[in-house]
This record gives sequence, C-alpha cells and structure tokens, in this order.
Amino acid sequence: MNLQPKMDKAVVILLSTYNGEKYLEEQLQSIFEQTYWQNCKLYVRDDGSKDGTVDILKKYEQQGRLTLEYGENIGFVKSFFWLIANAPDADFYSFADQDDVWNPDKIERAVTKLLETDNTKPQLYFSNYDFYTADMQYIGYRKTKNNSPTFYESLTDCRAAGFTTVINREFYSILKTFKPENIYYHDYFMYMLSFCITIPIYDRISTAKYRRHGNNESISLQEKRKLILWRLKNFLFTSDTKFSNMYKVLESSDISLPKEYRNTLNLFTSKKTLLTQLKKLFFPKRFRQKLIDEIALRFLFLIWRF
Repeated sequence: MNLQPKMDKAVVILLSTYNGEKYLEEQLQSIFEQTYWQNCKLYVRDDGSKDGTVDILKKYEQQGRLTLEYGENIGFVKSFFWLIANAPDADFYSFADQDDVWNPDKIERAVTKLLETDNTKPQLYFSNYDFYTADMQYIGYRKTKNNSPTFYESLTDCRAAGFTTVINREFYSILKTFKPENIYYHDYFMYMLSFCITIPIYDRISTAKYRRHGNNESISLQEKRKLILWRLKNFLFTSDTKFSNMYKVLESSDISLPKEYRNTLNLFTSKKTLLTQLKKLFFPKRFRQKLIDEIALRFLFLIWRF
C-alpha cells in the first residue's frame, strides 16, 4: 500500500488517562513518532489520577506537544465523551488508550484509507492489532473471521478496538450528539453506530501493539480448556443490561435506522416473553464470530438470560 495522503488533513487524537504512569510515556512517544504527527494534535483529559500521570503529561504540555485538561474521576466512558464534546475542530478524530504502543504509520494509514472514501458522509475506520505482554513481548496477531462484520454481529461482538478507531468530521458530528449515560464502552457504541449510519472500513493490517496486563494477560495465556471455561462463565454470569442499554440509546435516537435494524433493536429491548425469546433463539443471522460463542449466546436466549 502506497501511503501518500493529502498532508493538510488535521487529526485530533483523544486520550483519557487515569493512574497510567507505568506505561503512559511509551504510548506518548509512539504517538509523537507518528509519520503523520505534523498534522496531529493530542488532546488529553486526566480522569483524576492519584499517581504521577499528571506530572508526565505536564512535562509534554510544557513542550507544546499536547493540550491537557484536568477533571474529577468520572470513569473512562464519560471522560472520553467529555473529550468528544470539547475536542477542537479537525478533519479526523483518533482515539488512544494510555498503555498501548502505536506503529509509526498508524495515523497515516488510517487517513489514507479514509481519504479513499466520500468524506461528505460519516466514515469510521478501524484496524487489527497485535497482542503483547506487559513488558512488550509479542504474544500473537489478533485474528478475526474473514467475513465482513455486520450490524447483527455488532450487537454482541465488537471487532473495533477504540485505540485503532479513527472517524471523520461527519461521523464525529453525529457521535457528539449522544450522551454517555447508558453507554457501556465508547468504542463499542461507535462500532454499533457505524453500521447504522455508514459501512465501517475494516483494515486487517495490524497498526498497534495492544498491551495485555493484569487479568487480561492471565486470560490470554491460559490453555484452551481454561479459556473455554472462562468464556462460558463470561456468558452465563454477565448481565445483558450493558448491551440492552446501548440498544435503547440507538433505538431512541434521531438517526435514520434501516427498518430491519430498528426491528432487531426493538426485539432486544422489549420485555422478555416466550415469543421474543423464541424469535431470538431462531434468529436467522449470526451474532458471534466463533461457533462456540454463538451456541452459548443461543443458550442464553433459551434460558432467558439475554
């Protein structure tokens, strides 16, 4: 791929931080070393950190490399939505987490892909990424099915990690009309929204190193038997409220939804009855990439857990 975007397109990178001193500096350096950095602005909101995160950010703010806002601890979803509501004007908006590492051409690649589309309409780009341990040892490439992601899949399965997501101004204008209440993850919501207002651009090239640490790392390194047990536990004991609340946000919005999408959202937001659960159980579209996850989800429909 020949990466030669128009070099005058402005990108605002939105980063919310919280007690991230351990890995933050490495992430910041990977942002500053972007091949497209000359047209980027980094806009940071600290969500009430108690460690040395703010001191690190102040250092780079004094160097003119970022704009820093301070706030009380309101949680990462509300913090990101605050950034969305207050971000400066740009052609494109990128989202960053505090503990990953970006490949040097990550933003350039996203801008190039987005410029291949009609930017008078809403556009959302996301890519694949690689898994790394806490000390940046390679684990593996994040694989997904070769099929194209769908709206139905987005209802229970998110392929678009926020730190790989870049949106254009038109998408941003719609996104900022939403409030963070009842939104479980900002990136998951953007992914669902993208199917309602556009066709997301899925770049299967890895553009970032996703650092796995704490509980995430232990899960990713378990043998298959334990991983399967974790999946079943995750399905059986996780409330469906986090999903249904986001469905309601979309369903009640002013965006023009395709009729079949609105009907599907209504199915999942309506009161559970024998009829609705049977409709879910025998729904003709796939919701999950992995067959074992699809079977587990259908089982949840059967026992009225989702």
